[in-house]
Amino acid sequence: MDLLRFIATHDGVISRAQAHACGLSDDQIARKVASGEWIRRAPGVYFVVAWTWTPAARVRVAAEWVRPVGALIGVTAAWWLGLGVASPHPITVALPRGCSRRPPSGVSSLQRDLGDDRFEYRGLWVASRELATLEAAVALGRDGQAFLDRTIQQGTVTLDGLRATQSRHLGRRGSATAHELLVQAGDRAASRPERRMIALLRRGGITGWSVNLDVTLASGQEYRLDLAFDEVRFAIEVDGWVVHSDRDQFVRDRRRKRALVAEGWTVIEVTWDDLLRRPDQVLDEIRRTLARLRATS
Repeated sequence: MDLLRFIATHDGVISRAQAHACGLSDDQIARKVASGEWIRRAPGVYFVVAWTWTPAARVRVAAEWVRPVGALIGVTAAWWLGLGVASPHPITVALPRGCSRRPPSGVSSLQRDLGDDRFEYRGLWVASRELATLEAAVALGRDGQAFLDRTIQQGTVTLDGLRATQSRHLGRRGSATAHELLVQAGDRAASRPERRMIALLRRGGITGWSVNLDVTLASGQEYRLDLAFDEVRFAIEVDGWVVHSDRDQFVRDRRRKRALVAEGWTVIEVTWDDLLRRPDQVLDEIRRTLARLRATS
């Protein structure tokens, strides 16, 4: 194994075992450390100072430190897996129960048995996508529900897979919060988002809408609209957390929207995340759409 190529493809991080595989002896490793060419970042894990100390390098140090029995978990695992979190911090790893080792600087460690919920990805041991998703959603706080919904909609994980993983890891830190997130994610009826949407319309003084309006298109197709302003053919579709976790349902919803638009309906989709974080923008969009439609009707 070529040493320079290995370092270049591993963000400047190399373990003692990997250095041995590249042909270096313990004495050669010691000389590189003594000269300042390499810095010892964790027991048996080194960083080559010619490289930039990046978040990826920090994550690699943590992962090499727990190899082969541990794994990256939480937001760190979600970041490494490319699940859409902005940062791997706080860098967190799991070690099997009874494995008491002092973590290197900048790394938090937990004693947890991951069982089969760990795998090797891009050269590092990480928690499974399902476990990483659940734990990242908890760690992200108010942004966690939107993150969970987005990850399911993208098809990275499934709701059933998340539920099975949750059941295997009951009692862990954040388990209760993860359960609540999954309950909300499974509410396909969207009753709670619809109630919040109605409350928002009333708060904004917007009138003239109906709830669960049944419409029949020229094709004979019948649809029930969540909220609608019938006189100007303006529909508001309120999404629950994972109404599109089923790909067939996603396709049906897109087909439904195209059919409505083809017959002159204006349709906007409002998500639970919109209602929680951007209610004023939602009201503004509805007001502007109503004003435009009423001006041309």
